[in-house]
This record gives sequence, C-alpha cells and structure tokens, in this order.
Amino acid sequence: MINKYIQKLLNVLKIELFVVWIIIAGVAVLGECGIIPNGYILPHSTKEFELNVIAISMTVIGVPLALQLFKLNTTKGLRRMNNDEALRSYHVWSIVRMSILCFAASFCMFVYYYASSVSCVFCTLIILAVSLYCWPSRDKICSYLESVNNE
Repeated sequence: MINKYIQKLLNVLKIELFVVWIIIAGVAVLGECGIIPNGYILPHSTKEFELNVIAISMTVIGVPLALQLFKLNTTKGLRRMNNDEALRSYHVWSIVRMSILCFAASFCMFVYYYASSVSCVFCTLIILAVSLYCWPSRDKICSYLESVNNE
C-alpha cells in the first residue's frame, strides 16, 4: 500500500521537475523570440551591474538556501509523523526547494536577455545542474521514511 503512495509521489515530483525545466526553457524561448527585449540595458551600465549582482546573489544564496531548507525540514528535528504526513511534508519541501531554484533560474535567464549578461547564463546552468541533483528517487524517499519512522 505504501509503495503505491511512494510511486505516486515519485511521479508527481518528476513532473514538477520537468515543469521547472519547461518554465526556464520558456523564458529562453521568450528571449529568443524577442518578447523579452534583447539587450535593452546598455552594456557596462549601472543598471546592468545591479541586475547582475541580483542574479548572481540569487544563485549564490538561493541554491544553498533551497538545499538547506529541504534538508533541515526533512531530516532534522521532525516530530513523529505517520507515513502519509511524512510523504506530504517531503512533497511540500520539495516544492519549496524547486520553487526557489525555478525563480532564481528564470530571473537569471530574463537578465541574460534583458541585459545581454553572459554571467547570468552560467548562473542558470549552475541552477539547472543543481536541479539534476534534486532528481527524485525511490531510495531517497524510502530512506526519508525510514528516518521518520526511526525517530
């Protein structure tokens, strides 16, 4: 019975991860089609510098924050939960983690097109690589359920 719920959660998490990738790709398509103005900000301007600082900060702070929030809320100090509550909690914190990564990557892609800032592409690639690390697996979910049940 629990395997059915684990498999369902696994499928939902994979779909959510694909949606994040599609959103980021969608921002890139909008930029390539010219819907996001390309090079609207002048190179080496104060505005470009500010957008770069925001995008890089979102990457440098957002990636560890997303990973740590997930880790803290799925491993440390959990009260006793039944398996349903544990799976729900795992799903909620997975959504939070992917939302932070999606927002940061989408913003970086937007800045890439808006300000023609190549460093933002690298930030987006870093975030996409981290999202691969977040790929859900049955082993991760089962070990999480074990830790909840053993606490």
